[in-house]
Amino acid sequence: MIIDTQSVRAAAGVAKTTTGLDANKKVSGRKRGLAVDVMGLITGVVVLAASAHDNAAGAALLDRVSERCGMRLEKALVDQGFKDEVVIHGALLDIDVEVVRRNPADQGLRPAAETVGGGADERHPDAASAPGPRVRPQARHLRLTRLLGLHREHDPPPHRTSPGLARHPRTGRVNVAELLADLQSRQDEAAAQAAELRARIEELAADLTETEARLTDLATARKIIAEVTPAGAESEPPETNTTYQAIVNAFNQHPDQAFRARELHELLGMPTEEASVNITRSRLGRLTRQGFLAQPGGGRYQKRT
Repeated sequence: MIIDTQSVRAAAGVAKTTTGLDANKKVSGRKRGLAVDVMGLITGVVVLAASAHDNAAGAALLDRVSERCGMRLEKALVDQGFKDEVVIHGALLDIDVEVVRRNPADQGLRPAAETVGGGADERHPDAASAPGPRVRPQARHLRLTRLLGLHREHDPPPHRTSPGLARHPRTGRVNVAELLADLQSRQDEAAAQAAELRARIEELAADLTETEARLTDLATARKIIAEVTPAGAESEPPETNTTYQAIVNAFNQHPDQAFRARELHELLGMPTEEASVNITRSRLGRLTRQGFLAQPGGGRYQKRT
């Protein structure tokens, strides 16, 4: 059994609901599918919109020829326009669907004498011309090759079947139960891999969010320390910059908590003498004026949000 499709243009008066555009062949109209036996006799016909995929036509043709031929049909040949969906559909109907691939070494049509047989297309020089319209050898060769199905033949013929299909050891037919079990196993394995990848993506997204927040806090602290340093003035001693850094980090770590200057000293383990606390109050006031801190009242300071 040979299955193939062809997209043809529809007449101007045909309803748009029954037509479509074949994007591959740039044809607007309908797609007709034929199933023929080795003698070229038609055993199944379907007509679809040209926008329909070859798989839809192939599955419909397999259903029709299976209903008509029954167990007598064992094998069907299709071209590369048909995908795995047709192969699997044929396996469910106990039909071996083979995708015949074009041999890159073949170019054009073979000579008629080579295709049909040596001397089959030659006429005796004294023989009279046959009555009726004359057919050029090229056109006659085309008809013979299409009739015999040789235009799809390879050299040598591949006779390949779809890999991975479980077959009965005695009859060679596809075992549908084993095929479905194998597909289910592959689906479960793919689902497990997808779940593992989703978990890794969520973990990486959480790490990225945490790192970006830390990067923002560090950039803010650096900006504020640079702003609180008077322009043109001498740089403060390293211990002063370290103190500012410690204060900014403390408010970043407790963004919802308000501190007094003395409480901040106790949190950071700094001296609690009044002179040292007053210096910290001055620094907190400077950070408030720079917009990093807010002063809710009562001598308390909190990170501005």
